[in-house]
Amino acid sequence: MKRDAIERLAIDSAAGELNEDAQALFRTYLTEHPRANKWAEDMLRIYGKTHAAIDAKIKTADVGIKGAVFKARPLSKVKWLPVVRWAAVLILGSLIGFKAGRWEITDKTYRIVLPEPSSVPRQVKTISDFREEYAGTFWGDKILALLEHRSNQQYKADFNEFRFWDRYRQYIKEKRYE
Repeated sequence: MKRDAIERLAIDSAAGELNEDAQALFRTYLTEHPRANKWAEDMLRIYGKTHAAIDAKIKTADVGIKGAVFKARPLSKVKWLPVVRWAAVLILGSLIGFKAGRWEITDKTYRIVLPEPSSVPRQVKTISDFREEYAGTFWGDKILALLEHRSNQQYKADFNEFRFWDRYRQYIKEKRYE
């Protein structure tokens, strides 16, 4: 058997929880195995000391108490004073923080510092420069078309054509005659 099983059986034997057959089998096993017998004797000794200490503690617990007065109190009595103090501290701190955060100082003027460019400014390119550089490529042609597009080249409405309202009137007339 393993050590933990022998120790558990020894505790049960010392407590009187084993029946007569199990007790006889356990004692027989211990006589045949001296190492297991040593483990069981250690557990019996520890159990005896523990049992004696618990009995002594129980017997002396009632010695000095005669008619102890027991006052029934509610189980969860909350002391409100510390809770109220902490709530007041949190509220006061929040108000001070809010006020300090919104405080405006109008007497001071701040100077705006702009960074100076470290290199010489580049030359502004014109459409002709772009045409020389990007002409012939797909996206270059698209960009040049957008850059060269002038507002007067937009689609102009031809007043001779039918407008939407005129088309709609024509549609209604044709619908009536069907």
